[in-house]
Amino acid sequence: MYRNGEQIVHDDRMNFCLNQGALGDVITSLPAIIAARRFYLDGLTMHVWVPQHLTELVGVLLAPYGKFEILRFEDFEMNGAKRAALDIGSVSFNQMAYNTHTRNRVHMVDFAFNCLLDSQPESMAERNYPTAAPVESWSEDEFMPVTGRYVAFPVGATSDNKLFRASVMVPLLRWVLGKGYVPVLVGTKTSFVKAQGEGGLQPIVLRDEADLIPQDIISRCVDLRNQTSLLQLRNICGNAAAVVGVDGGTIHLAGTTNTNIIYALTTTLPKHRYITRHGSLSHKIRYVVPRDLECAGCQSRWIMSRQDFRECAYGDNLCTERLHSDDFINGLKELGL
Repeated sequence: MYRNGEQIVHDDRMNFCLNQGALGDVITSLPAIIAARRFYLDGLTMHVWVPQHLTELVGVLLAPYGKFEILRFEDFEMNGAKRAALDIGSVSFNQMAYNTHTRNRVHMVDFAFNCLLDSQPESMAERNYPTAAPVESWSEDEFMPVTGRYVAFPVGATSDNKLFRASVMVPLLRWVLGKGYVPVLVGTKTSFVKAQGEGGLQPIVLRDEADLIPQDIISRCVDLRNQTSLLQLRNICGNAAAVVGVDGGTIHLAGTTNTNIIYALTTTLPKHRYITRHGSLSHKIRYVVPRDLECAGCQSRWIMSRQDFRECAYGDNLCTERLHSDDFINGLKELGL
């Protein structure tokens, strides 16, 4: 708020704590922080607390948007009384208190605006992913794992209902190879993120079906799983002809670049999980959803549910099998591949 041309600032420090620390959750929280920086300019010191493994990436993504101090969430004082005594300024978290709010039918960027700023985006442009940080070309980057034309495939999943099934990948990989592109498998086999399980928080185990891909195809792929930093992975995505995969952190990381994306969703619908770039939800991106399945997008369809959407309510994860390779291929054709 301004009066006589002077901005009213009640606090001189603000802390944005991204304790909802999965890669996708952190990336979809950044548009709200960027909006706050534009609003307050440099009159307010902004601390952004993120899990240690994300500090470098978040620093790079936010750098073009103003001055931020990136800090380790592991060093943040979670006890409110102790925190007040430290006088570190106001604090916002990118999640509600447990069991008080769901994200089923809310876009993740909107959810972050609500939690961090007590507001909602006023335009599609405010929902933009942070794409301004440059992508290093291979000639500038010491990490040169692949040359020529390639398509990146994030193959890992944090739950069975987000698996990129080998039965779906194989026809797609054959098509990509037939077009002269090298398939590059990316992602990680381990997760820094923990989720509630028996006995408390447990590390999320990632799984994939790459071992089920026939040898005549996998021998022609480049396997970079568990071999890159997040910044290197972003460069791989940004230099690819396209990034093709099922909803997960790497797809959202690709959304911070200008690359082509084929984005498959199983438990959610595109209207609640789209990626906005340049004020558009369709800029160089095509969405794929399961065919002929009434429960597809279950998380987007349920109201006031306590269902843990990492687990299929029917126990068969049929949505992953109903993704069709032709839909991925048609999307790639539409994007010019």
